[in-house]
Parts: sequence; C-alpha cells; structure tokens
Amino acid sequence: MKKILMLAAIMLAVMTTETRAQAKFCKSLSEFQAGQWTAVSSLVKEGGKGHECKIEFSDNEFKFKTGDNNADKTLRKDVLVVNYDGHLYANCRHLSCGEFSLDANNYAQAYRFGGDKLLIVAYHINDGTFLASLAGDIVGIATPGVGGLAASVASNVIWYSSKDLKAFRCYLLEKTDENEGTVQGLNDEYMEKLLADSPTLLKSYKSAEKKNFRLSATHILPILQDKGLLKD
Repeated sequence: MKKILMLAAIMLAVMTTETRAQAKFCKSLSEFQAGQWTAVSSLVKEGGKGHECKIEFSDNEFKFKTGDNNADKTLRKDVLVVNYDGHLYANCRHLSCGEFSLDANNYAQAYRFGGDKLLIVAYHINDGTFLASLAGDIVGIATPGVGGLAASVASNVIWYSSKDLKAFRCYLLEKTDENEGTVQGLNDEYMEKLLADSPTLLKSYKSAEKKNFRLSATHILPILQDKGLLKD
C-alpha cells in the first residue's frame, strides 16, 4: 500500500507540472466519432503567452490550462472531450442525465465505448450527479490485479477514491449533436440488454444483490472491459 501511495503522489505531481504532453480536442460528439481532433496548441493566438497544455487534478476535478486566456476559455466552455496523452476526459459543463446535471464546470475521466460513443464516470449522490474526478482522497492507481479492477482500461489511468469507485456511476453519451447534452445512465435495463448475448457477464452483473453497488462503476467497469467495449 505504501508503494501505491507513493506512486499516486508521484503521478499527481507529474500531472500538475508543465509537460510537453500531446493534447487535442473535439468540440462535438460528431467530431469525436469522425476522429476530427484539433491540437490544443492551435487555440493559442500568435504571439500569445500560452505554453504547453497541462492537466491539473485538484478539488475533485480535472482542469486543462495553457496560460492563454482565449485557449483556456475555449477548453472550459466550448470543448466536449480532450485527449491528453491518449487518455480521454469529458467536459461535463453542459451535460445532464434526466433532470439532473453533471458538474457544470470541469472534466471527468472518460472512455471510448464501442467505438463511437463516450462513457463518462461520474460521482453519484441522492439528488444528482457531480464530476467524476475519480477521487477525493487518492489511495492508489489501478494496475493489473490492484483493487479488483483489471489494469488501466486500454492504458487509461484510473484514479481511486477512498471508497474505490462504489460511489461512482457510468453514463453514456451517444446522442446526435441535436441532443448532445443528454447522457444515459447505465441502469439494470440497459445492462441486461447490453449483456443479453454474454450470459456469463450478465450473471456476473446480476450477482451484486444491492442495487447501489450493482450500478456502481467499481462493479460495471470490469464487466464492460471484459465485454471489450472500453477503448482509448
């Protein structure tokens, strides 16, 4: 555990420093589906003060900053998804699930789902959902065999909270641009349809008797991974 904590601290320190990481973005789901990525560096005006894009993790949220006001404003308000060194992050600013909104200001960790959809992992409470920064109190990083969740999914880093991912839910963005702000929560009905052709995985999903745990990211993510649906 001490080694895991140390590794987490090192990774967090790296995440908050300036690097020459590859950062690109899509403003819409259609751009994401078509693979139409734009370099974050293109947002910095010629002669501007901007430097390499960096990712910050603090106060239970992910943020992207370049040092250029125009670029940072675009990333904050107009971008849907950022690919930062091969890892996906979804902007929850304009997203909602039914009557509830996801966090209005920042990014959550995300995964490519089934090739052209976006899976978002968000913190769930009784009266809605908030940003899935995947950890208020970081206690480790998911690696093969750690915490019961196999590896980092498709090389994507998964941050753990003090309660694992039991308080997090999975949401799927698969609408057209006309209804892009609505996400589908992965519930029993959806999962049963999704796993109808995979009886072993369906049995594994249903093995969780308590609904709160059954719908949690800590239970669903490994099943989606085994199904082969999560990719960079």
